[in-house]
Amino acid sequence: MMGCVTAVLFATAGVSCALEFGLPFGSHMVLPAGRDLAIWGTGAKGGQVTLRFGDFSVKGRVELNGDWKAVLPGMQASTSPRVLEIEEAGGAVKRLDDVLVGEVWFCAGQSNMDFPLGRAVGGGDEAEHAGNFPSIRLYNLTAVATANRPFNADERGRMTPERLFEGQWARAEKQSAAAFTAVGWWAGKEIHRIKEVPVGLIDVSVGGSGAEAWLPREVLQARADYSELLGISWMESERVAAWARGRAKVNLGGKPGAHPYQPGFLFDAGVRAWRGFAMSGVLWYQGETNAEIHDDVWNERLITDLVIGWRRILDQPELPFYMVQLPRIGGDAPLRKWWPQFRELQARAAAKLDGVELIVIQDLGWDSPDVHPPDKRPVGERLGEAAARHDGSFR
Repeated sequence: MMGCVTAVLFATAGVSCALEFGLPFGSHMVLPAGRDLAIWGTGAKGGQVTLRFGDFSVKGRVELNGDWKAVLPGMQASTSPRVLEIEEAGGAVKRLDDVLVGEVWFCAGQSNMDFPLGRAVGGGDEAEHAGNFPSIRLYNLTAVATANRPFNADERGRMTPERLFEGQWARAEKQSAAAFTAVGWWAGKEIHRIKEVPVGLIDVSVGGSGAEAWLPREVLQARADYSELLGISWMESERVAAWARGRAKVNLGGKPGAHPYQPGFLFDAGVRAWRGFAMSGVLWYQGETNAEIHDDVWNERLITDLVIGWRRILDQPELPFYMVQLPRIGGDAPLRKWWPQFRELQARAAAKLDGVELIVIQDLGWDSPDVHPPDKRPVGERLGEAAARHDGSFR
């Protein structure tokens, strides 16, 4: 939990915060079913709060730093919209409407996960009919785009973990679906079809991002050979793909500074706030950037440390990961030279980690050298079918 900004930055006791829910919670969301569920936010320090959802009513207390937390008991999946409400003893109330209970899946990675439904083969027609699935809900957390140009003043101002991503929960409708990850949409739709429960999908993918940007800083700080990735020197480190370093220098005008590709930054900006949220699992599609570096031991370690690190920091030691293997593409671009080796190390990492399943899509590649095969439906459906088989425990 983040608490009030003042409390986070200065660790000041006696802070008074407006009554709010934490970042994961919003109207039109899906709450995870089947497990005790922590709900949190901020409020007036030292006071009591009452959390209500349907027939449940539980008490909590606001700590001196302005944080409150209350725990709902495990619930069955339900398509019935309900109100999630928090009330302070002094009378302030915040309510979230149209809340369902089901499965919640985290979609993360780089541009092939970020690729929107509206641009995918058949995606326009799919988005037109997205409203036919009222029990699918979307949380599209959109980051500053790392286009090949300098950031403007507003974009530079968003280069903080608190501001990089923007978005909110929404029902599945034409506009929200068209802008959402195509792979994530088709995966979630398949989970919904097979399991017949509401499905919430959270997308925090960022085009061009390397795995090191998604590593928790605790992991980066704990291993000596990650030391060169810490601080401003990361933009000179050959452990970060030259393409990513070059793009960051363009975005930042050649000056050191925070950037989405900075090691640890995307975990802090897009993942850390979900600590304690009982998500069903992670749908992960990433590796194109790291495959530029021909160091199989290093890249396998990045994948392994990412999975282990997320599980530890998010307090979900058995968090399932469904990892998409890089596809086959055409051409002989030097940056794609080591893709076959990268696919092999992805397979090795998945095989040695409990609760990680590799989704093979090499047969779904295409002859173009474009790194973004636009037919995302079969990829998403394979991913969703595998995720829907998960029974809540490791193999």
